[in-house]
Amino acid sequence: MLKLTLIVWLLFSLAWRTTPSSCRQTRSPQTIRQLLATQLQSYMDTTVRPCENFYQYACGNWQLQQEQPAQHREREKEREREQEQLLPSDTLGVLDLNLNRQLEMALRRSNESTTEEEPPIYDKLRLYYRSCKRLKPYNLKKYLQLLSPGNGTHWPLLSRSWRREKFHWLTTIGRLRLHGLNGVLLKEQVLPRWDDSSVYSIYLDKPSLVETLPMGEGAMIELLLDIGQTKRVANALAREVDDFERRLHRLQELEDDEGAKEMQLGYLAEYLPELKWLPFMREIRVDTEPDVRSTLIIQNIPYMRALHELVERQQPYTICNYIMLKFLAYLKQQGPAEISRGECVASMRRAMPLASSWMIGQRLYDPEAEQDVGSLFKQLKQRFAHILEDNRLQLAPPIVHVLQEKLRAMRLQLGFVQMNDSGYVEDYYQQVELNGHNFYANQLKLLRLRVERNHELLLSSTATDLGNVSYLTESWLASSSSPLYVKPRNLVLMPYGLLQLPVWHRNTSSLQTHAVLGFALAHELIHGYDASGIDYDGLGNIMGPSEEIAGNQRFIQGLRCMQQQLATGSRSLNEKLADYEALRLVYETFFGLKPKPREPRDPLLAQFSQRQLFFISFGQFFCGKMPALSLQAHSHLEHAVDELRVMQTLANFEDFSREFGCEKRTKMQAKQRCRVW
Repeated sequence: MLKLTLIVWLLFSLAWRTTPSSCRQTRSPQTIRQLLATQLQSYMDTTVRPCENFYQYACGNWQLQQEQPAQHREREKEREREQEQLLPSDTLGVLDLNLNRQLEMALRRSNESTTEEEPPIYDKLRLYYRSCKRLKPYNLKKYLQLLSPGNGTHWPLLSRSWRREKFHWLTTIGRLRLHGLNGVLLKEQVLPRWDDSSVYSIYLDKPSLVETLPMGEGAMIELLLDIGQTKRVANALAREVDDFERRLHRLQELEDDEGAKEMQLGYLAEYLPELKWLPFMREIRVDTEPDVRSTLIIQNIPYMRALHELVERQQPYTICNYIMLKFLAYLKQQGPAEISRGECVASMRRAMPLASSWMIGQRLYDPEAEQDVGSLFKQLKQRFAHILEDNRLQLAPPIVHVLQEKLRAMRLQLGFVQMNDSGYVEDYYQQVELNGHNFYANQLKLLRLRVERNHELLLSSTATDLGNVSYLTESWLASSSSPLYVKPRNLVLMPYGLLQLPVWHRNTSSLQTHAVLGFALAHELIHGYDASGIDYDGLGNIMGPSEEIAGNQRFIQGLRCMQQQLATGSRSLNEKLADYEALRLVYETFFGLKPKPREPRDPLLAQFSQRQLFFISFGQFFCGKMPALSLQAHSHLEHAVDELRVMQTLANFEDFSREFGCEKRTKMQAKQRCRVW
């Protein structure tokens, strides 16, 4: 269950925001600190030695604290059974659950129940939410009935009159691309140009390695049963599609020996005539005839040719069903995991990310928070500027200057959309008409809207401030409370959802703020200087000094050191680099470089030194229980499992070992400590 103390935090935070200023002056700010001190100790398992398993030491009792008191159990018993599989498994999950409950309370209110005039966009958010709540049950087959493969044919499993000669797989991919599906057989995206990030281009590419991972026969059978197929049909079809999917996945091994090419659409149709590009683009841009003189950028051309050959060897029936299954899996991920209030809000945030972000900002934005976060980000930049100046990698002065210029240009943005962007948000959703009784149509309309709005960016000559990150609306990141670094914008984006305890509160200690929020900001800042971040300059163009840095021996040694630790940690080298460097950065930002002879202890936690508390607070942000994840859920994870992430990051930091007195042979002492910057 949701941890009780976080509910207390939420209520206290809301009360604090709505209490008159004269009353606030009488409320002791220590209340929050006392609560945090109690929570910190309740999470810990002090029977574990911190030098053997610091994660268990800091988080060993986290799961126990998720249980509510006995007097609440009877009242919540039914709800526990319904939501047992949907409980948050980590701190970000708890934050999102708190946030969803706040939004759900706001959406349940009728317009007559409040004297405040609500923005018009609230009506559309409420219509989507209500249409979701009225689902009984969630039926994926409805989507297939609303959206056919195109070209006058139907899905073969739903029609006995399916005609294979009318099925064109690339046309179907284009039709479903218009409704959000991407990374199936190929990928089409509207992204900032590599040489001028202020304008956009269409990028055609092969799917990512994760996107072509086989779904598995079990997942396919489950989807087929959901749309009313018999077990016999489901088993036979799953075997056929699984065989094709494994052949498709092997195409990932092809090297892109031709490299990326920019060409006009008309020339592409001649360069790769085996693929019907014009019908594909007509399905995506239904309101206008594709301009054959328009340019796009295509990568992995050898894959495209091999894809055509592979598809031609398969039965159209198999290809059509494969596309259908991928579409159903995508829609299942976008919709609610179950028909409940919280899950309908979560689905709303995925379907309407811009409107939801603005609504969240209306509830959580605090000018004091923006000032605090901005000040902390400025401190981190100042410390990293000194690190670049120290030039551990011994780079040439012009290269150091380019890196420093990029750091000076790096910006922080609070919220996916700004509080003064209400007009932009209203305009974005103006043309879409939602129905409080038709969830399936609502979902398809909103998925289509995101794709259409992104392709409209191709018509703008420059990227305005409002459109800075709007091209990310198709990404799951747009509906997440996780911060991110946007490389083409040289921008650290912190969602409004993080303006909650334990990440931020006006009364938390500076140590707590640095250990949690500071680390999150530092992690994203470092992504601007990881193995792919160095490709980008301060303007977000792929013109950074990557060749000079990537060839530096110290840089190579640092990456190799981290690479050796990937077997049991993160799947992404860049994530590990960001963790390792960010912890050092935020620690040195807060404590400085020289140890102080006598640092005052927190009277509420006098048994720990300030530095020990810093490491405990850092570790506890990652407290959680890793659930059994589906293949689709795993596709979004690049970080290590939380326990390994905390242990490896701390074991790599010599100040942690010194502060807790860890000997060389203990688990919390890395055999080799890795560092890049």
